[in-house]
Amino acid sequence: MAAAAAAAVSAPRRQWRYTWEALAHLPLLRLYLFPRPALSSPFPSDLRADLRLQGSLLHLSFSLPGDGAAVALRVPVPKVLVDPSAPVDCRAAAAGDHLELRLVLVLPVDHPVVAAAFPPPAGAEPPASLALRDDLKSLSTGDVHLYCKSCSSRLTKQPLRKIMEMPSVDWEDVADNWFGGCCTSFGGAGEKLVSQFISAYGRLEGTSLLDATAITVETDYLEADLVSQLACSVLSRDFVAIKEAIFDVSVEKDHTTGKIKMNNSEEQAKITATRAQLPIILEEGTSVSSSETNGVSPQTNQPVTSQMETDTDVYFEKSENDFCVENMGKSKKEFDLSLGDLGHCCCVNGSNGKAEDNPSQMSLGNEKKQNMLEIKRDYKLTKTISLGSSFVVKASNLLNDFEWAELFCGRCSLPLGSYPSQCSLVPADGRVRLFKCYTSTEIPVTGPRDVFRGHTLERVFVNLLLEVAEDEISFRTVVRDLKTKRPMLQLVLLSPKAWLSSGCCYENDINGSHGTADLQPSVKLLYSDYSNASEGDLRIVEEWTSKYRAEELYMMKRQIDELTECLSSVMDNFPVSCSSLEGMQLSSLRR
Repeated sequence: MAAAAAAAVSAPRRQWRYTWEALAHLPLLRLYLFPRPALSSPFPSDLRADLRLQGSLLHLSFSLPGDGAAVALRVPVPKVLVDPSAPVDCRAAAAGDHLELRLVLVLPVDHPVVAAAFPPPAGAEPPASLALRDDLKSLSTGDVHLYCKSCSSRLTKQPLRKIMEMPSVDWEDVADNWFGGCCTSFGGAGEKLVSQFISAYGRLEGTSLLDATAITVETDYLEADLVSQLACSVLSRDFVAIKEAIFDVSVEKDHTTGKIKMNNSEEQAKITATRAQLPIILEEGTSVSSSETNGVSPQTNQPVTSQMETDTDVYFEKSENDFCVENMGKSKKEFDLSLGDLGHCCCVNGSNGKAEDNPSQMSLGNEKKQNMLEIKRDYKLTKTISLGSSFVVKASNLLNDFEWAELFCGRCSLPLGSYPSQCSLVPADGRVRLFKCYTSTEIPVTGPRDVFRGHTLERVFVNLLLEVAEDEISFRTVVRDLKTKRPMLQLVLLSPKAWLSSGCCYENDINGSHGTADLQPSVKLLYSDYSNASEGDLRIVEEWTSKYRAEELYMMKRQIDELTECLSSVMDNFPVSCSSLEGMQLSSLRR
């Protein structure tokens, strides 16, 4: 016996990889055990297993074929309720590249009794919740500053004092479905709800909005190095003022060009004065370059006033080529009709009678126009606010009117979030979306007081993926590039509720430290990376998407690349024979 033990100690110490797996629907704890590098000879048949629950260890011993060398392995066992009376089921896999062992569980891994029986060690913190209501509760306790999770630099120049939940992106459909289906007798109830929603969310100055993936912050709250990335952010508010001023004057239709011409010299002078003040506004901005303060736009190298005239004309131009989508999803025909209604308000009897001849008519017309402008502006702002963030966008929520631009940390240049833009790099609603996975609320980052400490990219994505799978009853997903719409990732969800733990042990390591195996909540899935796929492969995935009606999600390329890296980094946790199925790779993500 002593000679055998000495031989075991002196034998070479090959590394073995282990992965424990528990699934919600099976009362089993499964172990995958395989050597690194792989054995050249088949696995032995004299495998013996000894479960020692007191030390949370599984002892394995066998002899390798050929030289007959004795091998002893000690694998740490997760702290779960294992049935000690049930025998350990151990066998060599048919593929010949790994060992597989099964332990019978008394209770599922996530049962409250298990959590009570094995509390976390002193000082250890349970996994942070990703629930939106918990985030809102934690952020409502006081002033909040935001920090870059990578370099700890502060992102906000003044604290966020009012934070509320982001309105749902489906608020219009919800109103239509709810009131259209069960309250039709009330007449106009859906329209009233939408009107109240716009009034509540249309103007939210000083309010930050929180959703499952990001916090939406006004640009006025950001540090200068972030504001400098938002080209002409100061001009966007003045464009709105100029457009409102243009609507306030009496108009006549030029039938040759289809433009709106102004008659009122006083209003024309006011607009001219507003335009003249813009270079001064730019000079006061700390984040605008010297070329901009001289009245030159950094994007076009044209004078700012000239660019503004062009943008204003574009807003009212009827040409198909020059019409910029500024009316938040309205068709060109609908927009022309609305202009016609505004023109009609300024005329008596709809013809040559001037509004100046009847002051009461003119006052009433101006009031109607002002109300229409406020509704339009509030509706546009509400639509852009309720776009959510570009972290994950469903196909049903894609809007061609907007493009998503990335926002980077001014110190470390790592991504922080995004913002919707329209025909420029200006945030369409004056706000940016800072992703929770890149942002912290306290220093030190990821510390116990950081509300976003548990929001990693993979966890946030997995929770959204599970939400989509539950809503759409679909376990097949294609992730597309938000900009190019090209398929980048193909996913098949295998086990939405799994617990995994991986690590390494060594042959004949009798006295060494064996560590612990802590099961982590995860999902098992198959994936294929199509980031560098050929046209033929892209056609195949498009056919697969159509055939199985796979859910389509859109993300920015940088986040897709990071997600792909997470998937590929854990592929080694499973043996080769289990790592592929139908041309896809087996992997897992934390949830």
